[in-house]
Amino acid sequence: MLKSLKYYTPLLGLVLALNTDDIYDNSWALVIGINDYKNVRKLHYAVEDAMAIKNMLINEYGFPRKNVRYLIDESATQSNINKELSNIVKSAGENDRVVFFFAGHGDTESMGIEEGNIGFLIPVDGDAEDLFFTAIDMDQIKRNAKYSKAKHMLFLVDACYGGLAAVNTRSLSTSVPNFLDKVSKERSRQIITAGSEDEEVIEKDEWQHSAFTKTILSALKDKKADQNNDEFITGTELGLYIQEHVSIETQNAQTPQAKRLTIHDGEIIFSAKV
Repeated sequence: MLKSLKYYTPLLGLVLALNTDDIYDNSWALVIGINDYKNVRKLHYAVEDAMAIKNMLINEYGFPRKNVRYLIDESATQSNINKELSNIVKSAGENDRVVFFFAGHGDTESMGIEEGNIGFLIPVDGDAEDLFFTAIDMDQIKRNAKYSKAKHMLFLVDACYGGLAAVNTRSLSTSVPNFLDKVSKERSRQIITAGSEDEEVIEKDEWQHSAFTKTILSALKDKKADQNNDEFITGTELGLYIQEHVSIETQNAQTPQAKRLTIHDGEIIFSAKV
């Protein structure tokens, strides 16, 4: 289990030390992958993406198996997704972290008398011709994030869409004294998406994954997002790694977005220590 942090300064600089207090009391996840859509174009590797993320959270980062809800294909209905997300929102405590992962189709619809667009995640029973009634709008996701008591929430959305009401990524500088101790205590609601509304998720047979999920696995499972080699990966480090490497893998056909759903300065934290 992750531990909260303290720092001490020996003669040659700042060294990270662990004490016995936990950063998180518990960890929760909702993992969704949809290949076999009923009303829109099928995907090839979304289920494989979801399975890989689920296994990584459990096996690499200690998420309790009973706390990781897994919806694929026919089980990933609008009703089931809303129900499972609601259950996690109600179950997660004030010192817990939550990860939401969705691999599937996203879409964007223009708003009525108001300016702007709204983004949607399309469940297995969703209809692109009737998004407002059959899909899950991102404003609803944002509201759920605000209702939750969880300390840290991270939304990983392997879909392209627009109209997300979010703020630009902002975080404390890693040079701030006791940086990890500070951001581990502050609340956060972070989101990383695969691309914008005029882009498409790219998946390849040679990867057996999408570019976005392939990069998440490299970042977390292979610990490559630990940019400052402190054995911890923050949500911001993860977002920066994904933005750079998905752009490279797709030759700039996808431009992931890393933002915050609220103004809180905290960071979800993954221990990169083997």
